[in-house]
Amino acid sequence: MPAETLLIEIGSEELPPKSLKSLMQSFESGINQGLTKAGLEYAGITSFATPRRLTVMVEALADRQPDQSVERRGPAVQAAFDEAGEPTKALLGFARSCGVEDVATLERLKTDKGEWVVYRATEAGQTLETLIGEIVDNALAGLPIARRMRWGKNRAEFVRPIKWLCSLYGDNVLPLSVFGLGAGAVSRGHRFMSDGEFAISNANDYVEACRAQHVMVDFAERRALILEQIQDSAAGLSATAVIDEDLLDEVTALVEWPVALAGEFDSSFLAVPPEALISAMKEHQRYFHLVDDNGALINRFITVSNIISKDPAVVVGGNERVIRPRLADAAFFYEQDAKVSLSAKIERLDQVIFQTDLGSYGDKTSRITELAEFVAEQLQLDKVLTQRASQLCKVDLITDMVGEFPDLQGIMGGYYATRDGEAQEVADAIADHYRPTQSGGELPRTAIGNVVALSDKLDTLVGLFGIGQPPTGSRDPFALRRQSLGIIRICIENDLDLDITGCLKKAADLHGFEDKVVAEVQDYLCERLQNWYLEQDIGGDIVDAVRAGVHGVNHLAKTHRVVTTLHSFRKEPVAEQIIAANKRVANILKKEPNEFSKGSIDTSLLVDEAENSLLSELNDKQGVTDISDVGEQLQQLAALQPAVDRFFDDVMVMVEDEKVRANRLQLLANLRLLFLEVADFSLLQ
Repeated sequence: MPAETLLIEIGSEELPPKSLKSLMQSFESGINQGLTKAGLEYAGITSFATPRRLTVMVEALADRQPDQSVERRGPAVQAAFDEAGEPTKALLGFARSCGVEDVATLERLKTDKGEWVVYRATEAGQTLETLIGEIVDNALAGLPIARRMRWGKNRAEFVRPIKWLCSLYGDNVLPLSVFGLGAGAVSRGHRFMSDGEFAISNANDYVEACRAQHVMVDFAERRALILEQIQDSAAGLSATAVIDEDLLDEVTALVEWPVALAGEFDSSFLAVPPEALISAMKEHQRYFHLVDDNGALINRFITVSNIISKDPAVVVGGNERVIRPRLADAAFFYEQDAKVSLSAKIERLDQVIFQTDLGSYGDKTSRITELAEFVAEQLQLDKVLTQRASQLCKVDLITDMVGEFPDLQGIMGGYYATRDGEAQEVADAIADHYRPTQSGGELPRTAIGNVVALSDKLDTLVGLFGIGQPPTGSRDPFALRRQSLGIIRICIENDLDLDITGCLKKAADLHGFEDKVVAEVQDYLCERLQNWYLEQDIGGDIVDAVRAGVHGVNHLAKTHRVVTTLHSFRKEPVAEQIIAANKRVANILKKEPNEFSKGSIDTSLLVDEAENSLLSELNDKQGVTDISDVGEQLQQLAALQPAVDRFFDDVMVMVEDEKVRANRLQLLANLRLLFLEVADFSLLQ
């Protein structure tokens, strides 16, 4: 039978929009893995998803597995037959296990270790019809579902109740049952613009058959159409639509037949900070906001409807009525909050719990302020402004606006600080101190903003580790992964000359934690640093090498310069020789019972020219660690390689004379310590 297209459609009640895309991708991946594991060949696989369906289509799928040759080795010939040549119990048992009635049909296999009875046969591959049920069940079981639902009398659990199941192989219904629901060749169209149920005659007709029922099943096609419609609508208003990619995905997951419509709100609302209006439109109504040529918010929005209305103005009017009270709330909260200054609300932070074991936000604010002063002193920044920004950075958490729109924390604090007449540096630092709020997100705009952001993140990180609540694989309620990456990026991308270890110790002291917490947090930061570099195709061994060096990773900005320079340097021809030599030196010294520190060399014991040459080169390079340019340091160290090679070629280190041996070991120790000023090259791969 020629290979046909397989269609599996799981119809359900409306699926969660924020996870629809990942559900679609996971369903495809699960079916793909199942088919591959079963050995069923196919030409291609595609997934589709709408609010009410998850679909996988497999092109040119074989209808059965290939036949397989089977060989099973039984007992040795000596054990298979008795002295009379009759089959033993061992042979008879083996034959039964293979389904063989006549032992004479079994074959023999000669090897170097003897002769064995073997069973050889060709087993027919299983059919797609036999295998597909388990493949689909496993794919559905592996979907990333945070909360599963039960429905009806069935105890089955899924993300939403299943309403229909379509399973076609070419033009034939493939017997399949999911959660007790049998498959057929019937799908369902748009809730309001279709005839309801409709038949699919062939799997290849699926996309167009759905389209005829006003269902655009291709997620990517639907997304592209929505984007095009939004941009066209914005252009018609001489404005620009601001496209949030996550919002675009969410809206795509909410509609089966998208129609973009432009709406309007009262221009008086523009007196409210734009972020509040945007949050109301985006988070509550999933509207796309518009800006003018200067990037300023205008009083227009675009919504995406799931229906072609006979009177679009009615749909637009409905959306305008819905958003008006949300914007009115934002305007009311803004005016109410501004009646009392941020500084007058500071004491109320004592009534808000940050974390049960770590106290209130008032406690956290006190720690942030002390830590920020410590950081500001290192960076030689204005301590008065830093202190003020730190004291006020969390106050907006108790405002009505942030209570209603939590995503505006920090941002509203910046607006209120400006309205209170605080210094602009203070307002900017408050607004920015949560940054970066996502991977690759914007960093604080000012130096004081960097300090407050770092202090806040360091306090949270040390605090959670100190009470034994580090992030786990499935749980990270305080976003410590993101906060750690924020610390790394702020220090590196802003080139801050900051002793991060000293900052961690200060944070631990403010919490009353022991030094072991500092070590735990530093290990975690190094782990996150390695992951960050891996995303940039920089090997984790480089971070290990730098961390094992004399200076470790105490200064992230300096560490970054060393890591990136080493990454480039490792591609040079001499790098391989340097790494090999350092590994050799490290292995020699590792075998010695006493740890070597930098020491003087007894020149009277240097009897070989190669020893004297290496010592001379080392003495010339002692100032290499004072060079600020890491690349120049590496070039200077690389210049030692000829002398190192000559030493290992001509000199026997482990001689019987103890004094000579100790002198040569000290020479190698001094060499290793010089390299360790940059990194432990022996750890590089």
